[in-house]
Amino acid sequence: MAFFEWDDSIALGIPIIDEQHKALFDWVNRLNEAVKSGKGAETVGEVIWKLITYVTEHFSEEERLMLSCNFHGLAAHRKEHDQFVSRLREIQTDFIDGHEMGVSVLDFMVDWLVCHIKGTDQGYSRFIQQQAEKG
Repeated sequence: MAFFEWDDSIALGIPIIDEQHKALFDWVNRLNEAVKSGKGAETVGEVIWKLITYVTEHFSEEERLMLSCNFHGLAAHRKEHDQFVSRLREIQTDFIDGHEMGVSVLDFMVDWLVCHIKGTDQGYSRFIQQQAEKG
């Protein structure tokens, strides 16, 4: 499954966040392509680093957005983000230590992102939309 093609079922209706989510999946797809084509450890390592960097920046943006509208679930949401970044760093360390990047790792990334966006992110999206309607 590792390759992900965007569709509107995963959209939150917050343009900047939806664009960032598309970019996250693009990074995972690039990593998938690098692994499958055997482009070499250097390329795979570089893409993992860029993915972690982008994920971290994106999560910070989401958390700032939640903070700006006093979203009550921010702490729990941040914990999910921190756990995912921690897992990505473990994957990176394993790769650096010589472990092969397998399809199961790529599937994990796609599955986590889809479940997180369709679950937790949908929750704060609804909250933000309700706040805007009240505003």
